[in-house]
Amino acid sequence: MVSAAAGARYNVVPLIGETISKYRVLSELGAGGMATVYKAQDIYLGRLAALKLIHDQFRDDPEIRARFEREGQAASSLMHPNICTVFEAGRWRDRPYLAMELLEGTPLSARIQAGRMEVPEILKIAIPAASALDAAHRKGIVHRDIKPANLFLTNAGVLKVLDFGLAKRRGSAPTATGPDAPTVVTFVTMPGAVLGTLAYMAPEQVRGEAVDGRADLYSLGVTMFEMFTGTLPVFGSSKPLPPRFAEVLRKLMAPVPENRFQTAAEAQKALEAIV
Repeated sequence: MVSAAAGARYNVVPLIGETISKYRVLSELGAGGMATVYKAQDIYLGRLAALKLIHDQFRDDPEIRARFEREGQAASSLMHPNICTVFEAGRWRDRPYLAMELLEGTPLSARIQAGRMEVPEILKIAIPAASALDAAHRKGIVHRDIKPANLFLTNAGVLKVLDFGLAKRRGSAPTATGPDAPTVVTFVTMPGAVLGTLAYMAPEQVRGEAVDGRADLYSLGVTMFEMFTGTLPVFGSSKPLPPRFAEVLRKLMAPVPENRFQTAAEAQKALEAIV
């Protein structure tokens, strides 16, 4: 989470009390390089939402606008219990905004920092994550930035996949061949970032090649490895992995896409078999 103070560097104008579309702004949740996220309330339905509004100075930036559009279009087309719901996308005073499901809980990155995780806990995250990716891939959407910061654990124990701002829509879906206080998720990202996060990216993505859903599965494997060992694969780990768990990880993180699980559904089935 990026603090509100950090956002002041970007000339963020407080909007508390303003109504954006049908959302009344209640408070600021966080600010980052390209946007500020507010807690807001739908004035008609009464439900709370996270309202992500681009900074005024970036409203004409084509790359940031495109990222907003990708995030809104991708996430709004995916109705899945493990994907953060986008309620609405639009413009306010010519500034793009997204209204999203307000989540309270902890990002997986914070949970990992608190200590390594055992296999049963990991599977409670990895299985719904694979299910969410399967839904996205079937719609032809590749996330391209699966990592602990983009996986969120709600206070109700539900895993949510966040931030489809780097998502890429394919022409068709990939085939088999081809500590005590809750944190409120803010969906803040910085402009000019590499398309993906290097430590979690599949080799073909690092090389700048075309990617499909199998790249997301590689990233999920790296994330699972980090959950279990507390380190990234590049640093190795002296802690042995349970055989069946290790076998699934090896297949998720195979350097060559053809040697990985070919679909998220296949990966989900293998993960469920470990339980």
